[in-house]
Amino acid sequence: MAEPLPFTDHSDQVLATERATELARRQSWAIARHQLVTLGLTEAKIRSWLRSGRLHRSYPGVYAWGRAELGVPGELGAALLYAGSGSALGGVSGLWWLGLLNRRPGLVHIDAPGRVRSRPGIRIRHPARIERTWHRDLPVAAMPELLLAAASCLSHNALRLVLGRAEFAGVLDISLLHGSLGRGRTGAAALRVALASHLPALARCANRFEREFVLLCERCHLPIPEPNSRIGRYRPDMLWRDVRLIVELDGRDAHSTPAQLASDARRQAELERRGFAVIRFTWADLDGDAASVVAVLRRLLGDAENPWTRRDAPVTLVGSSPARSKGGEDAGHARKARPSHDGRGARHGPGDRADRGAGGRVLPVGAR
Repeated sequence: MAEPLPFTDHSDQVLATERATELARRQSWAIARHQLVTLGLTEAKIRSWLRSGRLHRSYPGVYAWGRAELGVPGELGAALLYAGSGSALGGVSGLWWLGLLNRRPGLVHIDAPGRVRSRPGIRIRHPARIERTWHRDLPVAAMPELLLAAASCLSHNALRLVLGRAEFAGVLDISLLHGSLGRGRTGAAALRVALASHLPALARCANRFEREFVLLCERCHLPIPEPNSRIGRYRPDMLWRDVRLIVELDGRDAHSTPAQLASDARRQAELERRGFAVIRFTWADLDGDAASVVAVLRRLLGDAENPWTRRDAPVTLVGSSPARSKGGEDAGHARKARPSHDGRGARHGPGDRADRGAGGRVLPVGAR
């Protein structure tokens, strides 16, 4: 197709400006120089818009329309325009855009054809083949490529969390993923290890406290509970349906006011009326005395002779810290609730555990 000729008269320039405005709007206010030229704008007009502030340079050949600051979709779109036609969000950026990671990576990771190089703020990978899907108006690399690229940036448990979330969301077929893990492919070894210990229950956890509880059960060889499964009109935090046991993980923000405590009491009474035993733990319980938590669970789950019931057993939370708690208190001084039917306490702990990130950055397992 022939390139359109530059508009010369005033009416044509007005039309070109309207078209450019509409294109920038559809691209979250990011636009490329080659797009402006294709619309018929002259180099002189582009320079004029740069001087007047209608355009602001984001990357070489890529501009922000109207103001220098772009929103998140615009920032990602500008990076994609810089990487060139056929590019897609890759690695941890693609996983985050799909909602499988909770915190935005510090760099924009892109899979791109051609030879465009990485630059500050953008890390570009050049795979031999790029398959793309579209999500919220931006192109994203295929799931196997996202996972392979992200494997070197995420811890083992973070990678398992992403696998669980992707499967739960219906965007990943675990059985088909194995076919993409060819020998020698970067990230394939870490993915195989994560798949070998796949833990789908992580995807049903609503926050870090719940994830740490499930991981504690796994490490101590306890049966894995069902997180947030519905019973009547309630979704208890952890459920062992066969032994009719429920664990509620009490957090300060949602379990401290008189109204919240009254709601907890009604909820617990209803669950007990249905024949379930309900016990409660706080973050301080898990972080400060995990061996006792495990001992209580062992007794209630019918394995009191297991050596994990010893109070001196070396049970700790991976990544836990005696540092300031989420609620602003020292975890060691938080009010602890022993496992009981009427216990109350605070769910709080240190911020989300950070995982190794590319280039020395850290990427979280997932914020609440």
